[in-house]
Amino acid sequence: MLYQKISDIPIKLEGRVAIKIHMGERGNKTHVSSEDVGIVFERLRKSGCKPFLVDTTCLYQGPRNTPEGYLKVAKENGFDGFPVVIARDEDYVEKGGFKIARAVVDADSLLVLSHGKGHVITAYGGAIKNLGMGCSNKESKSLIHSPSKPLQFISKCKKCHACEKVCPCGAIRVTEKGAEIDEKRCVGCECCVETCSSGAIKARPGGMEKSFRLFSLAAKQVIDSFERIAYITVLKNITQYCDCRSNPGKIMCPDIGYLSGKTALKIDQEAVSLIRKKNPRALDFSTWEIFEREARKVFL
Repeated sequence: MLYQKISDIPIKLEGRVAIKIHMGERGNKTHVSSEDVGIVFERLRKSGCKPFLVDTTCLYQGPRNTPEGYLKVAKENGFDGFPVVIARDEDYVEKGGFKIARAVVDADSLLVLSHGKGHVITAYGGAIKNLGMGCSNKESKSLIHSPSKPLQFISKCKKCHACEKVCPCGAIRVTEKGAEIDEKRCVGCECCVETCSSGAIKARPGGMEKSFRLFSLAAKQVIDSFERIAYITVLKNITQYCDCRSNPGKIMCPDIGYLSGKTALKIDQEAVSLIRKKNPRALDFSTWEIFEREARKVFL
């Protein structure tokens, strides 16, 4: 159901409530606002719950690569007034082949508070992305991304350095031979694939589908850990790219409101449908349809 105010959304949770949220990269201004989080926090507290914010460190190099660095960014982005837990990479529970943050699954209830926006890999980043990638440690994040790591045809490289400049992980180095990708540092975002005009870097056949299925499988492991779970998606500041970027690109459509739902798949489907109605060109909907198809195989 769509709401104009986040304060109007009914939330029925109990005990220690883990609020799974992305608090934005350093400099990002379009993540879920601390004001909205404050409203949710106060309502949960008044109902007798003990809420806290939780997230995991990112796979790429940057300030959010460590718990200490992420806590500093969270404070800068307005979340210093909340209890925040950034899971340590070694403090995880293995579930279904994925390593999930213990700080999440040890809670009594889970609130999946997501920002609906574009994403360079999945086209749309919402609840499934927030759970699958956002609750996993670096090892599992790498596993999820691994099928979409690109293929190299170095003989075709024109040494234009475009891929090297666009890589968010610093995984590409252009040498005398051409562009060389460090597989250990690559996270499979495919930014280089989109940038390369010579055909030296190409998408791996079937990699996208496999990666999307892993996103969904990891999310399901988190969901299956809870009897009490709720979903809220914020459809404001709907940007071209993810909150992982300091500059997430342009706003793709007008603000829509706040969405609540009963399942991760359904709330993502409804969010994308609402965005599409506002702007049929807002997202790469053909990629989203592939993501949705793979998610349906897992959730339905």
